[in-house]
Amino acid sequence: MTGALRSHDVVIVGGGVAALTAAWELARAGRDVVVLDADDAVGGMLRRGTVAGVELDLGAESFATRTTGVADLVADARLAVQLVEPRAGGAHVAFRRGLGRTGRAPLPRRALIGMPADPTAADVARVLGRAGARRAAQERDLPVDPAVFEGPEPTLAELATARFGAAVTARLVEPLCASVYSQPADAVTLSSLHPALWQSFQQLGSLTAAVDALAPQARAGSAVRGVEGGLWRLASELEIAALRAGAVIRTGAHVNEIRDAPAQAEIVLDGETLIAREVVLATGPSSAARLLGVAAPATAPVHLVVAEIVSAALDPYPVGSGVIAAPDVPTAAKALTHVDAKWEWAATALPAGVHVVRLSARDAAEGGLETPAGVAAAVRTLTGVAVTAADVRGVTPVVWSDAVVTPEVRSAVTAAAATRGIRLLGAVAAGTGLASVIPHARAVAAEMLSHPTPSEGVRHVR
Repeated sequence: MTGALRSHDVVIVGGGVAALTAAWELARAGRDVVVLDADDAVGGMLRRGTVAGVELDLGAESFATRTTGVADLVADARLAVQLVEPRAGGAHVAFRRGLGRTGRAPLPRRALIGMPADPTAADVARVLGRAGARRAAQERDLPVDPAVFEGPEPTLAELATARFGAAVTARLVEPLCASVYSQPADAVTLSSLHPALWQSFQQLGSLTAAVDALAPQARAGSAVRGVEGGLWRLASELEIAALRAGAVIRTGAHVNEIRDAPAQAEIVLDGETLIAREVVLATGPSSAARLLGVAAPATAPVHLVVAEIVSAALDPYPVGSGVIAAPDVPTAAKALTHVDAKWEWAATALPAGVHVVRLSARDAAEGGLETPAGVAAAVRTLTGVAVTAADVRGVTPVVWSDAVVTPEVRSAVTAAAATRGIRLLGAVAAGTGLASVIPHARAVAAEMLSHPTPSEGVRHVR
């Protein structure tokens, strides 16, 4: 590139919701902000597609209400979206019973990451069985080994099994962890998934008491909300808000390298270099590791399909808003969301007799959900409904190749970014879900705005 390099206050690499949130905050405060996204559209894991003639979410379709972050952003940025509650019905869990049969039951009404607030409750016993519920009920009276808090934190699987017993881990914790966080329970810790619950456990000395103190007094699945017409609309409106505030958003912009320079950085694209006073990384974990020069092990992609099914047997919504599968259930899908059962707007928009389900693959490498026959087999196992391949009228596959954040990658990326003075946004820094990444992005933007703006002698060229 010849001539003067273009210089900006802030360059944000990545264009997901965290990046758009920070861009809006910084631009409306007068900062010169450029967002660079390698994809052909911003939004990250909020993506839309047309299924059964209706625009629906192909990415995330709901957000947790454990924080007010999403609602606050919608109000503060005056985003033209309507937040909605899921329909009544809740979700189910599928598990293996005796004689190789698959059982299904509603998820316990009051639980966090599968750990129950009252192990003696009837809805817990229906999942665990009497023996499993009796063992889980002992948790409240178990002493706590000080090493749990003093040494390296045990994995979630180790902690849940030690405290509640194997049944809680196998039938509740493991399937929820796999379906929501796309990682096995033996690869994550409680503090990384739910810091408030870990802190409450430390204070109360019982996970049962901690869940009881924090779990919502409502049906399972009600601790989430969505957006009328699809969660993808949140990203679309946030992009508009950031542009109106003055941010520059560029798609199809692949960043090859970030070079350190005195008091600034160089962001190298194909045939172009930008100068930035501050750099923010808001990419997936593997992309962040690459740009920071960190060696990161490859993680499995997240694979799901969105399918159109015509079957009257699904009209009664047999598993409510969906079902998650315990590891021993023989199916290629670890979870199913019945979209029109969960969202009233979807049921209204879809033609009569048409249903849409989302199936999350248990093992992306093995597949098994790409065809109508594969989809029908998974739906039969998870719902008990005799759906056939002929009932499956369309299958839309979706692959997220850079979505899973492991503790090792998070630690390495965080350390490398701190060394180079680069800020991080998104799941690699804040944890999974909009309830985490949006408040974090706003906090990072506020911290950046607490610093003086560049001197007037620095020329910025858009």
